[in-house]
Amino acid sequence: MSLPLAGIRILDFTRAVAGPFCTMMLADLGAEVSKIEEPGTGDETRQWGPPFFEEDSTYWLGLNRNKNSFFLNLKSDRDRVLKLAAAAHVVVENFRPGVMDRLGLGYSDLSAANPQIIYASVSGFGPESTQPGYDLIIQALSGLMHTSAVPGVELGKTSFPVADILAALFTGQAILAALFRKQNTGEGARIHVSLFESLLSGMSPLTSAALLAGIDPSPAGLGLANIVPYQVFRCADGHLAVGVPNERIWERFCIEMGQPSWSEDPRFAGNASRVTHRSELVELLVPLFAADSKLNWQRRLTTAGVPNGTVQTVAEALRSITPWTLEDGLPAAPNPMHISDCEMPRRRPPRKPASPD
Repeated sequence: MSLPLAGIRILDFTRAVAGPFCTMMLADLGAEVSKIEEPGTGDETRQWGPPFFEEDSTYWLGLNRNKNSFFLNLKSDRDRVLKLAAAAHVVVENFRPGVMDRLGLGYSDLSAANPQIIYASVSGFGPESTQPGYDLIIQALSGLMHTSAVPGVELGKTSFPVADILAALFTGQAILAALFRKQNTGEGARIHVSLFESLLSGMSPLTSAALLAGIDPSPAGLGLANIVPYQVFRCADGHLAVGVPNERIWERFCIEMGQPSWSEDPRFAGNASRVTHRSELVELLVPLFAADSKLNWQRRLTTAGVPNGTVQTVAEALRSITPWTLEDGLPAAPNPMHISDCEMPRRRPPRKPASPD
């Protein structure tokens, strides 16, 4: 079976993270992606290291498989860009708002050359703002950094650019929706996605608490404000994540912890009561977990049907899956989309830029 996006041509003016991750996902699905890079320097993430593999950063290599890369000067080669756009189905860019318009390569320019073009822009804060949108800044402004903090200790930040990745996925979804509509109407589309709105959208359990209940979420650290217990506990030799999201699991959890009476304790009867009495329950649990090893607790809780997992490193986690092998033998984390009768065989490594014909 052919790949779902076979025959779709994408002109990719993106760099850094959000745009490249979006176009990589579309390339994995079969789209022909032509990545345009600045002559001489290329995508800035090529230098985001160490670590490096040969002369390119592993950061860049993880965002740009299955693409063809070209050096092209957008200021002096505008006519060539317009020619490429005339033959493309989709254009994706993540310059600051207004930059592509000043270059004569904005939506109005490219749609004049190709009325059916789908033109997607990713920015930090939307089309009206020229404020640069880096993931660190977005996490700080969104409230994610505040709510991810360990109470009374330090602010928290995710170890990967979550705002960029969410924006990439929302942009890809919007592009697919526009391609579907285009099949029915023949119309192109203008798409805007911002990192700030993407992160706030992905934070829906937190934003809905603020909007609907008037509660400004507090730092939760390694726990979760809405469920108890649902956090990481220190065992005798390491850490274990434990989740008890419903009453059936709660009853099994109480038995395995050697505390069957807790299931009848009015302080802990129902999740809302456990949330109210969070500090009391956690104080009781801490010494119990500390009295045994993480592997023993994992074995016992797993047997009891209580969700749990040891805290692993990235390398340890990767050993539990089968990585993709790219054409040059480079391993890569696989695309998580599995479509029946469709194997996604295109596994080209990121390529060195060339001059487009």
